[in-house]
Amino acid sequence: MRPGMHAELWRLCLVGLFSFLFGWSLGYPLEILLFSIAIYMAWTFSVISALFDWIDKGLKGIPPETTGVWGEISDTLNRQKRRHTRTTEKMRYTIKRISSLTEALDEGILVLRSDLTLDWWNSATRKLLGLQSSDRGSPAVNLIRDPRFVSFINSEKFDHSLELQSPTGEPKLLEFSASYFGEGEIVLVITDVTRLRNLEQMRKEFVGNVSHELRTPLTVLRGYLETMGDTLAVDNPTIEKAFSQMSDQVARMQSLADDLILLSRLEAETLTSEVSALELYPILAGIIEEAEVLSAGKHEFQLLCPEDTTLSIREKDLHSAISNLVFNAIRHNPEGAAVQVLVRHVGNTLEILVGDNGTGIDQTDIPRLTERFYRTESSRNSSTGGTGLGLAISQQLVKLMGGEISVTSELGKGSTFWFEVPAFVSSLSLSRLSLSLSNLSI
Repeated sequence: MRPGMHAELWRLCLVGLFSFLFGWSLGYPLEILLFSIAIYMAWTFSVISALFDWIDKGLKGIPPETTGVWGEISDTLNRQKRRHTRTTEKMRYTIKRISSLTEALDEGILVLRSDLTLDWWNSATRKLLGLQSSDRGSPAVNLIRDPRFVSFINSEKFDHSLELQSPTGEPKLLEFSASYFGEGEIVLVITDVTRLRNLEQMRKEFVGNVSHELRTPLTVLRGYLETMGDTLAVDNPTIEKAFSQMSDQVARMQSLADDLILLSRLEAETLTSEVSALELYPILAGIIEEAEVLSAGKHEFQLLCPEDTTLSIREKDLHSAISNLVFNAIRHNPEGAAVQVLVRHVGNTLEILVGDNGTGIDQTDIPRLTERFYRTESSRNSSTGGTGLGLAISQQLVKLMGGEISVTSELGKGSTFWFEVPAFVSSLSLSRLSLSLSNLSI
């Protein structure tokens, strides 16, 4: 039993006993007892009234002076008030620190309610989007009317970011990334990527310009090396070897310059013209024939593609993208490895896969395979490493088609490169396509 309750019971017992004895001495024990209880109840009600008045005032000030169970209740409430005050102060301090942190960020943070109306934002968001206090509660799509943003903000999951021009009319490029939290609320992180994209554009232009400038001197060097090699290297193995090596290096530099020019051109292009519906099977069959010549019988090839599959794309782009993947599979796998090209219909897209059962790729290399000039350690240590631009070119070509190259691989078991592109398919007969492979797993 709590001390306050114990004291209250003792007090009640003492009041009752004293009243009964005093009333007995006067000859009115019951009357005096009832009168004492009435006084005790009146006092109790006055204490309760004072306690409720203190509670109604928000527990402000000093609690009523009392003892017993009501004193213990008031003390408990007073302790709870002090504890709540300390917690509130801590929360205010934490909120102030978080607010200061978000205000110090260069990135904008915008919180949307579950109905996609604006709830809260920091100073950076106000500057980037031109928001005002009166915009709170307004639908986000009323402030950013771009259809791409409307589609993005209504996504079931945010697995990619979105880049848009600033809605304020300023020459700024903004990147939006988002995630769900709470009960359907959304937090948007807005980053000004104008400077970054300008630097990327400068880099692309610089690489393209340098590559163009290199073509003429490399062509001249190659011509003179061939001419001088034919005249000076006669019956002189040392000079012949020197001219051969110089010619190979000039040819490699020329190939590198050509690849850089192509990549720069692709990065500046959009797929808006020269597009036609092509039959896919003849193009892939031609790539396989070229691969067989390059392989010189050292690899096995398999093509699984319905002959009536068509795709709206530029032929040279499709040929370059897939041939780079197939030729890489030949160059980087040992004799006897099998290479497969598979096409299958997935919903409204075509999935094109190039796989092999060769040496495989280390997991640490996979995220960087499509970077410019990136080569795995084994490629750097071999004569088949190339320039490191083939997959970057394929990736850019696939982006022009509306897809993205993905890679899965396991050391010793092979690799698979695949991408999905919007399909233009007529009479696609998947029943004729057997996906069961006896010697190759994709």
